Amino acid sequence: MKRDQAGQAESAASDTVLFDYLPTVADYDQARKWFSLRTRHGLTGGLWLPALFGAAILATRALSWHFGAARTISVSVIGVSALFYARQRVRRTRTRTQYEEHAALGNCRTTLTTDGLTTTGSSGESSGTTSWNIYPWWFETPDLFVLTGSAEYFFVVPKRGARSPEDLVRARALFTRHLRRV
Repeated sequence: MKRDQAGQAESAASDTVLFDYLPTVADYDQARKWFSLRTRHGLTGGLWLPALFGAAILATRALSWHFGAARTISVSVIGVSALFYARQRVRRTRTRTQYEEHAALGNCRTTLTTDGLTTTGSSGESSGTTSWNIYPWWFETPDLFVLTGSAEYFFVVPKRGARSPEDLVRARALFTRHLRRV
């Protein structure tokens, strides 16, 4: 019986991974950029911009009959540029807000288990346990594990917080078992 209990404890320990780290703005910026430029979901989310240019061309064509081509083209170019700039600002602002919420915990300890993940701050303040179904996707950068549900929300776990290379392997196994890789 003691052998079974030891085996269960060892199995539970292999399904638990700890990361100790201090979150940085660069972590969240890197997660946003990688999602936008290197994942299928981020790239297809960016297809609205070419569609917007196409709509602007059609609008230019229609409006040029009433206002003249030069004025219509300049207004269309300014309008599309302003929308693109506003979209990037909104994404950057949301990412920074997420960072600030995470950084408010101070030095973080994120525990990954089969049930989900729990992040505790240096003051002992816990953000609670989050189940895996909150984050349907995950991806990996050279420095980070990133859990996401959309282009606007990320949970970043820096690899520098792992205690050993084996922890990185176990974390990948947990992510693969519970989430879809993008």
